[in-house]
Amino acid sequence: MSMTERDTADLPDSLRGELLAVPSVRTRLEFQFALLSAAGGLVLAGGQGTESIALLAVFSAVVGFVFVDWLRLIELPPIGAYLAMAGAAVYCVRDFWELQQQGEPQMVSVALLLVLVQGVLMLQRKSRRILEQLAVFCLLELVVAAIFSDAIGFGVWMIPIAIVGASALSLLGLVTMMESIDVTLDRPVPEPPKTRLGRFVRFIIGGRDDVPPRNAIVATSSPESVISIYWAAGPWSRYALLVLSPAVILIAAAFFYVLPRRVQPSRSTARGPAMVGFDDEVRMEQLGPVMQNSDPAVRVKLTDKDSGEPYMINDSLYLRGKVLESYEVDYSTDRPIAKWVSTDQNSISRRGRIPSADRPRERSDRTPYDRVHVKITCEAMSRPALFSIAPYHQDGDAIDVVHAIDRWTLARESSAPPYPRISYEFGTHAFSDGIQTRWIAQASESERVISPYELTWQQRLNSRAPRPKRDYETDLLRFDRASVPTAVRLATQVLDGIPGDKPSLSRAAVAMEQYLKTDPAFSYTLNLDATPIPGVDPVEQFLSVDRRGHCQYFASALALMLRSVGIPCRVIVGYRTEEYNNIGNYYIARQLHAHAWVEALIERDQISADGRLAGRLAGQRRSPRYWMRLDPTPAESALDDGNPEGVDGLLNLANNVWEDYVVEMDAQRQRDDLVQATGLNDVRSSYQRMWSDLKSKLAAIRAGRLEGGEIDLPLQSLAISVVIVVAVILVLAVLLRLRWPQFRRRSKARRAAHALQPRLPFYAETLKQLGRAGVTRRADETPSELLQRVGQRYPDLQFLTDAFERCRYGRTELGNRKSIEHALSGLTADVEGQLQTQKSATRR
Repeated sequence: MSMTERDTADLPDSLRGELLAVPSVRTRLEFQFALLSAAGGLVLAGGQGTESIALLAVFSAVVGFVFVDWLRLIELPPIGAYLAMAGAAVYCVRDFWELQQQGEPQMVSVALLLVLVQGVLMLQRKSRRILEQLAVFCLLELVVAAIFSDAIGFGVWMIPIAIVGASALSLLGLVTMMESIDVTLDRPVPEPPKTRLGRFVRFIIGGRDDVPPRNAIVATSSPESVISIYWAAGPWSRYALLVLSPAVILIAAAFFYVLPRRVQPSRSTARGPAMVGFDDEVRMEQLGPVMQNSDPAVRVKLTDKDSGEPYMINDSLYLRGKVLESYEVDYSTDRPIAKWVSTDQNSISRRGRIPSADRPRERSDRTPYDRVHVKITCEAMSRPALFSIAPYHQDGDAIDVVHAIDRWTLARESSAPPYPRISYEFGTHAFSDGIQTRWIAQASESERVISPYELTWQQRLNSRAPRPKRDYETDLLRFDRASVPTAVRLATQVLDGIPGDKPSLSRAAVAMEQYLKTDPAFSYTLNLDATPIPGVDPVEQFLSVDRRGHCQYFASALALMLRSVGIPCRVIVGYRTEEYNNIGNYYIARQLHAHAWVEALIERDQISADGRLAGRLAGQRRSPRYWMRLDPTPAESALDDGNPEGVDGLLNLANNVWEDYVVEMDAQRQRDDLVQATGLNDVRSSYQRMWSDLKSKLAAIRAGRLEGGEIDLPLQSLAISVVIVVAVILVLAVLLRLRWPQFRRRSKARRAAHALQPRLPFYAETLKQLGRAGVTRRADETPSELLQRVGQRYPDLQFLTDAFERCRYGRTELGNRKSIEHALSGLTADVEGQLQTQKSATRR
């Protein structure tokens, strides 16, 4: 809409203010598109290395709105915009092909191209085509941002973007309707500057008072006409928004149900290694970088089977991921590389389904234990390994999960990538009074050799199972004394310090654990800045020189000390956490909770009678040997996990809901969850039973098996019900038909009552006085038509109508105010006389 301002004297202030506010609609529209452009860039900040791109998007949006749309100081011409876009494309394409890595770095180039082109558009004058292109580029930025991150932050950003986008598109329809109207509004033109500086500034900045109208299809000099169009266009834009929003939501919901989401395990938005899961080979330095990452890795929900309430623990929760038996060191480089490797012995590598629960047969084994149901949700992984709480048994859904016998670890049934997010369930007897047991019964010889499926068939065929290989225990004792002499010396020193002649193996193992955990000479740190000594075993350097390191070093040192005195042991890697979400009632294991500890194989008769050492063996079958958990890492390594409450806990829960029901929700899972949450499964079963009964009845009728009027009563009831329903529908139809004309007349009367009131005060008072006499101006009635209808009864109405039309359409002054006041007084007197006459007639 273009406006030319000239001089006038008697335009009311209220009308002038409302009319001058009409051009601000376009400024408001440009501001909303600037917000949309900035928000689209901020969504990209969730990716690695995209913070500068988001900052560039915000900067271009601010500069474009302030200097191009608001102040109108600069404007990029079309040819300049084309050249800038071409340069941005060449730069981003060259950067795209030069990148050697795959995945996210290349998408960073795509995001940069979108933001650069969007910045060029923001520097142009905002025509309808430019605004539509900005909206399209915002959508493209959302698509690219979805590749960078699938966290709830992306979903939170969608809410303001959707609100601003809907408002901007609705306002775009209003501006499109108004931008072809030319309004001539009289207003004093400011005097030109008199000083040289003022004239120079006026020459540089320019003036907008003499700008000719552009694309003026409708020309009017009536401010009220423009306001009428403005008032009509406003509801139209809101109606369009109300009509389009359900359609957009319906289409989005259809795509949401049809298109399944996939989690790419190779994608990560965190710093450092963000992959969850452990391999069969873990280097000594591997857990350090992982433990500096705070991303959630595992979510554990514990439920008391007896009460159904969330189960709370009073100590750390240990989640085992991988079992490693062989310690190896590579001296081929100046920096020796130590690693723990999982052996491939047939006696320990057998896999099968999760075992069933053990029920103690002897009364002595029936000591108290808690029956706990466990549901674990693992994030996307780079390896098929999963996490468990041993000992465990079947209880819930764990179809695609297999169990490693005697290792008590879980893994995906398929070892082929990818490894997306997965949830599985099992039961456990590992807790008693909120404390996790440190003992696990060793699998029997037959279980360690063959799978339960093979064992069942051999029992049926009376076949003798082969004895397990002894090589596995050899691996648990393999140790190079010459490479780590300090481990031998410290182990002997600890044993000599235990009171008594011959301590039990369990007591000796706990003594070594406590030595490494409590001795002030050893300290915990993730900062491994010590210079490696060529040719020296890393564990030997840790024990004799550095005496500082993270959990891998402490666990490795304890394992070698145990082996030096003939105690078989192995290293376990997984998670140790105490972080609990009070809102969602589940435990959270983050990457920084990665942990390593030791399991020693102890004979049953070597378990000390001391209750603190023996622990609880309840809920497990009786075994000649048990695995004993030992955690030598100092207590100060336990991070202040806290229990996130309030905003933190709510955001954590919201992120989990987002991942469960948006990121990884395909159509089948949506239908299953909807049926389970709403109880539609029971309704569907009821309908199935009803139709089954109906089919059987119809089959009986066709077979002639129903006699003696057995179906007379149901048929009569059905017929009566049908007649009643039809009668009610007919009555409603007749009433609606009869009342519809009256309803339409009342609607027209209401619309007529809300006719547009004039802005000139004297004519508004004229209509008010006529209204007292029962004369109302209709919405589609002009002042001249009103004069023709009631002018004979009110002679002064002729003068008032002429004055109104001269001022409104003729662009002249109001005229003699005294004459208008005299005519208005005469009209008021005529109305008062008419009202008095009506009252007198009523009294008679």
